[in-house]
Formats: sequence, C-alpha cells, structure tokens
Amino acid sequence: MHLGLYAIQVRRANELLPALQGKELPGDDRIAGSLFRANRLDFSYCLSSAKSHELYFATLGGAGGEPQGILRTWIDRDFGSLDRFLRDLRTTALASDSWAWTCLDHASGRLFNLLGDPRGAVPFWGGTPLLAIDMEDHAFLLDFNLDRAAYLDSLLGQIDWEVVASALPLL
Repeated sequence: MHLGLYAIQVRRANELLPALQGKELPGDDRIAGSLFRANRLDFSYCLSSAKSHELYFATLGGAGGEPQGILRTWIDRDFGSLDRFLRDLRTTALASDSWAWTCLDHASGRLFNLLGDPRGAVPFWGGTPLLAIDMEDHAFLLDFNLDRAAYLDSLLGQIDWEVVASALPLL
C-alpha cells in the first residue's frame, strides 16, 4: 500500500510537469485562484512527498542500534545526547500529521528535527535531509491501527544509521 501511494505521487508529479513548463503564465491579478496555482501546489506537494518517501524507504531495514562515528558526534554536539535527540525526534514526529525530518543545516552546521503537515510543508532550503519519518495514516494504520507511538517506536528500531550517516558531507 505504501509503495503504491509513493508511485502515485511520482506519476502525478510527472504528469503535472509538462503542464507547468512552457505554458503561458497568468497575469498577476489572476494567479491566486488560478489553475496554475493549483497545479504548482499539487506538483510541489507530489515532488516533496516522493523525495521524502525515497529517503524514508532508504533508511529502513537496519538493525537499529545506535548511530556511530561522525553522525553520533554531531548528534551529541547538537542535542546533548543520543537520548535527547531520539526524544526530540519522537516528539517532533508525534506532533506532525505528515513528515518529520532530521536535517543538516549547512549555514550553521547543525542538525535539526523538523516537521511538516499535509500540503503545508515548506522545503528545507540550504540543508540536507538525513532521515525522513512518514507520519501520515497510510504509514501505520494497517500494522498499528491508530497507535502512532507504537509505529514510531517500531520504526526507530529499524533505522539503518549507516545510510543516515552516508548523507553527511565528507569532512
């Protein structure tokens, strides 16, 4: 089911792209309620959702455990401890109706946990997403019913921390 929803987002983004390229743009006074705006919003959502799903799927399948090496060093530096990072990530994810991401902000060189809500997520510019957690209903309903916390606890035990660390820039 989850992969099917991801495929729909990819297909929809690919369908919308030609409609947004080379088409006559509406005048300034007609943009707000225009089909252009609706298509651009849909495209932005689909592309963001597809990319977040790709990161989400890539980091699953690990044996859990703890992050090591430079990732662990940065977590300890920016959150004080692994436990504090995981509590912050878990709380961020539970506060979201859509996505939670751990991102590296290139300007400050710090790690942050960010959240997004459906169609309200703002892209994280100037940074690299390292970990994505899908908090929409389709991610957990079949296996966990409405128990989002149990889903999240299970998911955090399956993170491949080496994949997460591989997104960090080489030092």
